[in-house]
Amino acid sequence: MQNSKKMNTLAQQLSQGEDGFQEFKVSFQKEVIESVVAFANAKGGKIYLGVDNSGTVVGIDIGSETEQQYINNIKQNTQPSIIVDIDKEKLDDKIILIVSVQEQPIKPIAYKHRYYKRIKNSNHLMSLDEIANEHLKSINASWDYSVDTRHDFTDISIDKATQLVNNIEKKKKKKFNDDIYTILRKY
Repeated sequence: MQNSKKMNTLAQQLSQGEDGFQEFKVSFQKEVIESVVAFANAKGGKIYLGVDNSGTVVGIDIGSETEQQYINNIKQNTQPSIIVDIDKEKLDDKIILIVSVQEQPIKPIAYKHRYYKRIKNSNHLMSLDEIANEHLKSINASWDYSVDTRHDFTDISIDKATQLVNNIEKKKKKKFNDDIYTILRKY
């Protein structure tokens, strides 16, 4: 009964199609590692090996060391390295492998120096801005914490800064008692 219930749940998951949290692949190829990276850089997900794009189980041939080889291949080709979980399931008398990927705390993760992120049902190559922002979020920093050594107060429009302070005072109903240079240093 338990095994039948598990098969029904698996069949239901496959019938939902690919989305932001699951991907179907007929076999293990480089696109699987790209999907691993994309899920790791997003909210995590699962890759079903032995399933075609329509969700039909086609099965996958595996040997005694196949799962460990896939885990090692993913680990060796991701930077920083990711170790995934792989579960073997049988559905319609065919074997499928389920690669479970957790969202990684340190981002972004790369495959062959390329960074992917899962958006809806596909993997997207990340822009330089997205890569930088993911890294800053991972180390709990922002561009605000970076000291700009190339510019100083002479590069700032005092009129625009004063206008900004005036707008803040109006909206927040708060009065700053410091001069503009002190306010800029503090904030």
